[in-house]
Amino acid sequence: MLQRVLTALTTIEGVEQAMLLDDRGEMLAYVGKQGKMPPTDDTISLINIANETVSAFDAGQIFEIWSEDGDELLMIDFVGPGRIVALSGTRGRLARWRHGLDRDRKILATTPRM
Repeated sequence: MLQRVLTALTTIEGVEQAMLLDDRGEMLAYVGKQGKMPPTDDTISLINIANETVSAFDAGQIFEIWSEDGDELLMIDFVGPGRIVALSGTRGRLARWRHGLDRDRKILATTPRM
């Protein structure tokens, strides 16, 4: 089920890779182009920086992180307790990526760990 949901996310315009991480940064599932490594290090690094920033300014809770580096896009969404989805790709529309995640949020947040 999880692989199907992540595969559906990669059909959104611009999304090349989709991964599900737990709150410790461990990858639970991944779908992407063969031969291309998922951006786990970048994702974990951005999450850590965001957590440090929020903590330093006592700014509340993080729900989503968007990163653009030239043509490279990365969207990190905290879909539920202990579940983080990261979508990466190029030339996409982040609002469509978010809509795709919202559609499957409940499944992604509640799928048990394999």
